[in-house]
This record gives sequence, structure tokens and C-alpha cells, in this order.
Amino acid sequence: MNPHSGLGRRAGRAALGAAIAAAAVLSAADAGTGAAREPRTGESGQSRFTNTPQRATGITPSGVRVTVEKIPARGAYVASAQTLPADPAAPPDEYMLPANAKAVAGFSDRYEGFGVAADGWSHVATLRFSFSQPVRNPRLHISGTGGATANDDGARDAYWAGLRLSGGTPATPTFTKSAGFPGYTVSSTRIMPGRSLPAGRPACGVVYLCGSAQVDGTVTSFTVELHTRNVRYNGGAGAPFFYGAFRVTLEEDHSDAPASYGAASHTVTDAFLGGGATADQPGSVAFTPRALPRDTDDALARTPAPIRIRSQRGRHWLTVPVATRSATVLSGWLDLDRDGVFEPGERARNPLPAKATRATLSWPIPPGTRPGASWLRLRLATPGQAETPTGWADSGEVEDHPVLISGPAHGR
Repeated sequence: MNPHSGLGRRAGRAALGAAIAAAAVLSAADAGTGAAREPRTGESGQSRFTNTPQRATGITPSGVRVTVEKIPARGAYVASAQTLPADPAAPPDEYMLPANAKAVAGFSDRYEGFGVAADGWSHVATLRFSFSQPVRNPRLHISGTGGATANDDGARDAYWAGLRLSGGTPATPTFTKSAGFPGYTVSSTRIMPGRSLPAGRPACGVVYLCGSAQVDGTVTSFTVELHTRNVRYNGGAGAPFFYGAFRVTLEEDHSDAPASYGAASHTVTDAFLGGGATADQPGSVAFTPRALPRDTDDALARTPAPIRIRSQRGRHWLTVPVATRSATVLSGWLDLDRDGVFEPGERARNPLPAKATRATLSWPIPPGTRPGASWLRLRLATPGQAETPTGWADSGEVEDHPVLISGPAHGR
């Protein structure tokens, strides 16, 4: 038998367990597992932004870097550039999804000097969001975007917001409404005020734009244009201004082995185990890697039996279907001594080129190893990420699987 015999590419994350199992040989089974230890502490990620009139730069908890280039319209300028600091204790917001999206950092700008078309539309600025990794379906969270002025004579100007999704890399994505946007309508390329523009006190849905929109697709950048619709009451009320406040959250994939193994989380990008990754826990954001409850991972739930790890020529072997668009590293931790902890010496590693479709991992068989049930963690990420079994990675995917380790086999 060739220990490097592998599998073809499979479509869908749920197929991963079955695909790996198909590559394995029969093994001896042992129902016992080692005693669990206390969980390792997961690393806390950071969420922060810096903001200047020219650009905003930030980092997500997983380490993805975000850069926002600002191009004001003719005559317009950023009069004030503020940061929105991270606040892990931020209360839920009814207009956001995740509901605690305001926990992450963002930025807020006040624009002045733009031309005003009385009771018409004006261009305020163009914003280009770029990411250090390709990201799938990023969510743009918008709060308090718009403007309103008044004077002592009773004149008022309202500056309703409008967003147009005008570009992206590698292709222009589309909008999907996630939550919020009262008083506004969301189409595939625009977020615009509804037909009725009420004259009440400015709030979310009355002048100000508040909500979460998903940018559909896997992108390294997307571009939005900020526009404003002036609504004038009793004459003009003075110099115009317009606020724009934004945050970004990204899809995540989480581990689901028993708690003693610790937690690992990845930002979903364009590298997958199998044919694709399913976003986990889209209803909340966190600063610490998270683990799903045991056996709730969709791949595990559909795997009929533990994966069998084949053993031959003094090593354990496993071939895994992957899908990569750039250079990545596949790491696997196999709990060889079945003590409920992934140790540094239990790691196998395989650097992969772009467009890889499968990868083989192998572990030396320690003396005295007995066949039996254990756990496996697979982490696929860009080089330099996922070097340990726990913590954040800014790319790829993590998968945990119950396994059966076979007894030693001799010869070819």
C-alpha cells in the first residue's frame, strides 16, 4: 500500500469527514479516551482603529488588517476624524447583526465643504475598504450616518444618507441586508432612503442611516460612494455637514473538540478543508477564540463514525482534501497519548502551494502506543498563522474530528 495515496477534491465542508474516512484502513478500536485536563486559555485578539482625514486603518481580533482610503468629493474635506474604540461590553443594537457589532472598533468622520443641491442629491466622498487577506462576505455596520442643521429662525436642513457599492476586487460584490436600515431600502448595489422622508427629530430611520449590510462574495477590497439628499425646511440653515460612521466584522470558523483541547478560531477566507467552510456563530462577535459545543460542527454531525488513522512503516498517515488559491500550511495535531491535550510534539505540518487539492500528514508512532479512540485538529492557514493548536488565525479553516488510531502495520 502506498502511504501517500490520497483523495480527490470534495465539495462542501460536510464531506470532509467522509472523504478522510474513505482514505483510511481498518484499525483496532478502543472505547476509552484519556482523562481531560483543564482547558488552555485562548489568546485574546485585538480590535482597534486609527483614523486620519486621509485614511482609517484597523485590525480585527483574528489579525486581518483593514485599510479605508477616503476620497472626498470636489470641495469636500474631512473636518474631523474620530476613532470608535472597541467596547467588549457594548449592549446589543437592534439595528445590527451581529447584535453586538458595536463591540468592535471603527471610525467616524465629519465631512464639510461638499456642494449642496437644494432638495437634491450631492456626492460627499468615496471610501475604499481593503483587507490584508481575501475575506468572505464581510459585513459593513453603519451607524448615525447623515447630518442635520438648524438655526434660530426655524430653518432646518436634513442630509439623508445614500450608499452606492461601486467596485471591488476581484469583482464588484453585492449588498444583502443583514439587519436594520429603518426608513431606507437595500438593493444589490444601493442603500437609499425610502419614498417618504419624514420631518421628525433626527434619529435612526429619520435622516440617519443605521444598519448592517453583508458584502456578498470573497473580496480583497470593495468601494462605496457616500451621497446625501438635502431636504430643506423654511430655507437653508447654514453650512452643511455629514457624518459617516462604520465598523466591519468578518465571518469566522471555530473548533469543536472537547474543552480540554482549547479553542481555535479562523477568519473565513479562500482556503478550505474540503470544498468550503460554514460560518459559525454569525450572531455575535468575540475577542477570544471560541469553541462550538461538542458534536455541533456540521461536518462532524454528518460523519457516521470516527475517522480511522492508518498506520504503516512506523508512522500514522492521513490524506486530507483541501482547496487553496495561494500558498498555505496544513497542520494537524493528533492526540497520540490520548490525554485530552494537543501537545507540540503531536503536530504534523505540510506546506502547500497554490491550487492544492489534497495534502498528506504523518506522525511518528511513539513507543508503546496503543490503538484506540482520540481526537484530531486540522488547521489550514497562510504561512506563519496557526502555528499552535489554539488561538486566532487570519485565514483558512479549523476542523476537529474524533478518530480511531490503528495498530502498527508492517511492510508495504
